[in-house]
Amino acid sequence: MAATLGLKPGDHLYEQLLAKAKQRTGDAPAWAAEIDALGRDGETIEAFGEECRQLGLAWDAAPLTVQNLLDGDAGTPLEPIYQRYRELFLHYGFADVTLLRELPIAYIVAGYTRISGRAVSTTRRGTETTARFRFFPAGRDSKFPMYGVRTETEGLLFQLDKLKVIQWLANSGVIDDPVVSTQRDAQKWLYRFSTPVADAFSTPDNSITEAVLGLVHSIAHRTMKALASRCGLNVDSLAEYLFPTNCAFLIYANTRSEFTLGGLEHVYRFDLEDALRELDAEKRCVFDPPCRRDFGGACAACLHISEVACTRFNTVLDRNLLFGTLPPLDGSVYADREDVQRWHGYWSR
Repeated sequence: MAATLGLKPGDHLYEQLLAKAKQRTGDAPAWAAEIDALGRDGETIEAFGEECRQLGLAWDAAPLTVQNLLDGDAGTPLEPIYQRYRELFLHYGFADVTLLRELPIAYIVAGYTRISGRAVSTTRRGTETTARFRFFPAGRDSKFPMYGVRTETEGLLFQLDKLKVIQWLANSGVIDDPVVSTQRDAQKWLYRFSTPVADAFSTPDNSITEAVLGLVHSIAHRTMKALASRCGLNVDSLAEYLFPTNCAFLIYANTRSEFTLGGLEHVYRFDLEDALRELDAEKRCVFDPPCRRDFGGACAACLHISEVACTRFNTVLDRNLLFGTLPPLDGSVYADREDVQRWHGYWSR
């Protein structure tokens, strides 16, 4: 670049630009060293990086933070309401909640599958079969067509407190307490010991990944139901996007039009307190205790939503993660078993 501009070593401007470049290099984080310290293979790092990239793209969608609300409504009747938001976040284990006002969404359809809703399914004869994805037929140019539409909508980005998530894993007996003290160290720990979630159909093999995914996913569904009753949209008109390794999830208005209703912004500005308080207002299901004890803690009456709104087809959901595992019934086959996972509720006080 210097040669193109006609600058050579010794020129005053050349030396200034070189000094600035060196200063920036010295100030930049040592990302390569940080990544190498995780001790993960390249494929895993790439998958984690893709999730972080998607989260970064969401963060760039005209965010409105609680601090923005406090700054814009200082001295008004709304200020004390916004001041309570941080206390509520702490109470429910959130690090932050941010409104995204210009969230870009692309809906792409490349094909279909009609065998099963799972990547690998078992036939009646007991043999396993893989559900193959079928692309739409190629044209004369041998290119497979894809159909899509791009639009902008609004969303709410919820970030869990990573320190509380790790403490919850330790309290539930999934891990030994790693004794981390900062959000940054907690994130590093998750990158080091969890695995990327790449399959939208099957439960992860890694116990830490399964637990964190179940927690994030279950809270997302409870949140969608609480928001739907206040934002003017049916719960099926909302959708979710999960960032499990980053302990975050995004709830957005699932619209195909260019018009944004503004319902989620209304909740964020005026009704978020009531929406959050609804998360643990009712711990029971009409099918309890069987639902919570024997059906995986999730059913159509409590955590399930329409599969057009759920990114994982209502899998890896469990109310026990939120409220704790119910004690086994006296005389049941689980009463004296120590290998049965008993969860400490994330919202248990």
